[in-house]
Amino acid sequence: IKPDKHAVQPRLSFAWRPIFGSSMVVRGGYGVYYNTAAYMNLASQMIQQAPLSKSLSVQNSPGTPLTLANGFISSSTTSNTLYGIDPNYRVGYSQNWYVSVAQNVTASMLLTVQYSGIKGTRQPQAFLPNTYPQGETSPCPSCPTGFEYITSNGNSTKQAGQLTLRRRFHGGLSTIFNYTYSKAIDDAVPGGQTWTVAQNWLDLSGERGLSSFDQRHLFTVALQYSSGVGVHGGALLSGWRGLIIKGWTLQSNINAGSGLPFSPVYPLPTQGTGVQGTLRPEYTGGDIYAASGGRFLNPLAYSAPPPGQWGNAGRDSITGPNQFTMNGSMQRSFSDNITVQFAATNVLNHPNYSNWNNVFIPNANPLLNGGQFGFATQPSGMRSLVATLRWRF
Repeated sequence: IKPDKHAVQPRLSFAWRPIFGSSMVVRGGYGVYYNTAAYMNLASQMIQQAPLSKSLSVQNSPGTPLTLANGFISSSTTSNTLYGIDPNYRVGYSQNWYVSVAQNVTASMLLTVQYSGIKGTRQPQAFLPNTYPQGETSPCPSCPTGFEYITSNGNSTKQAGQLTLRRRFHGGLSTIFNYTYSKAIDDAVPGGQTWTVAQNWLDLSGERGLSSFDQRHLFTVALQYSSGVGVHGGALLSGWRGLIIKGWTLQSNINAGSGLPFSPVYPLPTQGTGVQGTLRPEYTGGDIYAASGGRFLNPLAYSAPPPGQWGNAGRDSITGPNQFTMNGSMQRSFSDNITVQFAATNVLNHPNYSNWNNVFIPNANPLLNGGQFGFATQPSGMRSLVATLRWRF
């Protein structure tokens, strides 16, 4: 085992191959990687407030009506600071490791088994200081509020096992079958230019849950077939039959996996701010997936949080719809300058829903309880077929 001196980040790797007649290969590696890109997210948020720009956060009320004619109203609830950063903020890093074993099953078949893990440290966390639950009085009316505070006290972990069966190109056919079983947990996940904001700023450990990208099962297949390869594939065909059959390349990609997790949302602003999307409803103990009436989620499994308390529904406690995609293509070059291609997306015309509505709106009418909660969102596109004739001259 020796360090890779040319790597940007510290990294160790090794490979072991038995000498006496075995085709088994063992590989492994370990690396530490720093998240220097965090500075870009922080800078993009800090430039949106004084003294670099004029901005404020104010909770709309009869005493402080926010209108287009007067968008910069000043009141006792106005905050000119939208973001704050912990002065002890530290750049996060991840430790990555893996071990894999590869073994030839046949002359053209390779089986690989791999275990990998990632441990993230000093991950970003965001919360709203000095906030309190609905129905509770402010414990510190003079304390500043209405802004996000970002620290680096989060942690994350991911473990994954992977099984890959690869058939090398033989007889015109090559395939890759891959199955991954994994689990990812964290208590803070940055999302683009925004942050996942904690519900209770005094209990950040309550945000620990499944990562938004956690996909427990994932099965992928990649197929490629070239016609006219080998005796049985029609290599000896001639005439018009050979002209029609030979030279085609067919490809297909299939992905099937379990759903991604997401959180139920209670759509009220956090008390003392105008920020929405951070509150979660109260979990009643019912079966979340025992839905009816065209829903996929049961609204009776949730209720409004008790006055003066935060909702106890966990972050990313709902598993979304299963995912399935199948695409394919076939093409052939009839000469150096003429190519024909047919491509299809969503070959089976299977409806794929990226998510279910997660906004819970309690209502006294049980038929309307939950609002649109649990209904499927807009599905992905239907089957699409594209034919292309390319002539180069």
